[in-house]
Amino acid sequence: MRYTKVLGLALASLALGLCLPAAAKTRKQELSNKESFLPEDAAKGLAYVNAAMTVPMSDLLKKANVTQPAVMLEYGLALDLGRTSVSSTLSKEDKDKLKRGFRAMLDLYINASDKFDITFDEDAMLDQSEFWIYLAKHVGRPKEHIDASSVAGLSQGGPGSVDTSMNVFLSDSSEQDKEFNLNEDLILRPNVVNAAAACAQSAYGFARMRKAQTVDISETKLTPEQYATVLDAAIKAYRLAWTEGQLACGSRESFLMIVDFASHNLGKLGTLKDSPDAKLASLTEVAPPKP
Repeated sequence: MRYTKVLGLALASLALGLCLPAAAKTRKQELSNKESFLPEDAAKGLAYVNAAMTVPMSDLLKKANVTQPAVMLEYGLALDLGRTSVSSTLSKEDKDKLKRGFRAMLDLYINASDKFDITFDEDAMLDQSEFWIYLAKHVGRPKEHIDASSVAGLSQGGPGSVDTSMNVFLSDSSEQDKEFNLNEDLILRPNVVNAAAACAQSAYGFARMRKAQTVDISETKLTPEQYATVLDAAIKAYRLAWTEGQLACGSRESFLMIVDFASHNLGKLGTLKDSPDAKLASLTEVAPPKP
């Protein structure tokens, strides 16, 4: 999506000028080569965004694993909306258990052709929205295997054997890396994930770029010329987010509701003093979104 690239540049410039940490959101990459979605996808994606805003982060993290990609998506969206990751609150035992659950898929993922731009560190990945959203989008249903020992037992027809007509499949835990798929028999519809991610990212970006236009230059280390350049980039991202966000969130009303939520999660940027002379760029010049 064009918006993520424009926003990335604007956020990077702003972070440099305000001496803010360069968070992962400043390095966001597209989820895939095709970020298309239809209005009906946006309507369905909104349910995941709503959960990302309302469900406690600890509850989401407890359920976020490769068997529940919907929750993985919601946790990633919550991070995109500025909510703070709670992975640090996990005990070492719980964190190791969580990582074991998706380690096999990570092994598949790091050998894939398209990668997200973060250092490969399992602990760090728990705090990255890209990690959760990417896997949620690309995880397929577990492959079904017939356990060899079980088949042998069934063929013997011994006590307690299972009726072979039931067609029971058992996972072969000795080959865990074959239990999960990427891009095969997907659990979530990719276009719904696209819409939900674009909605959350656009709303957060709009809220952040709106604030960026009002920050007093004295709060930054920018020269007037540099400030003008950053402001120009912020306005472009602000206007693009306005158009893209309404499409991705399904309606202007939904988009503005999510923007309002995101505006309370801007971190240090949200605490900076505003200029009394600041004026937001007009949105009336922006072409209405096309369905």
